[in-house]
Amino acid sequence: MRLKQTTLTSASEEIVSVAGVLGSFADGAERVLQKMAGLRLSESTVERTTEAAGRRVRQHLGEGKPLGPTRNWKWQRDTNGRRCDYVSLDATGVRQQGHGGHHAEGRMAYVGMVYNPRSEHDPQRPPPRQVRYLSGFFELDDLGRQLHREALEVGWANADQHIALSDGGSGLEQFFKRFFPKAVCILDFFHAKEYLVELGQSLYSEDESARQTWLDDVCHRLKHEGGPTARRMLEELSLGAASAATREVHRKTVGYFRNHEHRMDYPTYIRNGWQIGSGPVESACKTVVGNRLKGGGMRWGKDGSDAVCHLRALYLSEPACWDSFWNPPLN
Repeated sequence: MRLKQTTLTSASEEIVSVAGVLGSFADGAERVLQKMAGLRLSESTVERTTEAAGRRVRQHLGEGKPLGPTRNWKWQRDTNGRRCDYVSLDATGVRQQGHGGHHAEGRMAYVGMVYNPRSEHDPQRPPPRQVRYLSGFFELDDLGRQLHREALEVGWANADQHIALSDGGSGLEQFFKRFFPKAVCILDFFHAKEYLVELGQSLYSEDESARQTWLDDVCHRLKHEGGPTARRMLEELSLGAASAATREVHRKTVGYFRNHEHRMDYPTYIRNGWQIGSGPVESACKTVVGNRLKGGGMRWGKDGSDAVCHLRALYLSEPACWDSFWNPPLN
């Protein structure tokens, strides 16, 4: 019956963990659990129970076990009828507090995901929440191995086309090349656009109309002709009367496009019907981490915040992951 040396039964432990992972420990104890299940527990009990569950998830993954059961997802198809799977990775800061309330530097929690987004070129909609998240204070090598394992568990090898989406963060392209070597690495279009927006503001700081015209033109060329064309446009700009600050912004922008233009073949990506935005993982940083760990005035200990990240990732992944963790096969 999976009874342990604790004050809670397995079913109570699960519902307490749900309350703790969805909102504050205090609200879970004082309102949610009493209303939902008639349970009267202290805030500290909700905190201990939730964080203990998150540590078990971390241990579970550390032992090389998958987040959920083996499933073969029906990957959405692109314009050529190829089944496409997606993987993405980003990081977000979590405020920390040292022992005894002392100051501590914040830490970056990774959020990795394997997902099956809806394609407008495939009439068959994928089931809702067909995604698996991993989140916590991982070492990149550990995260890569586990994320690759989760991808295989949902039929990554059965897809015809692998796609890795990310922003221009340091080391992310190397991460994908190591753990997903067959994936096409795509740079998020909107991160590239941000560099153009900054340059446009510097070039045309006093002429909004000219700034918008220039920005629309270069973004259109980037999307429909690709990174090399946009980079050449930037290199050919006349900066004769430009300030030193504008020249520096231009230098950084050109350097960015030179370094990443091999991941900016947007005409081909769009023609194939592939996604070109890393919005899903940016949203995941908010839903998995931010919505629970970044409330007003919140400060976390390292172990507690890592545990809650792991449990949030489990809870927000496809429902089979949560169910298999709390109700494993008896054998």
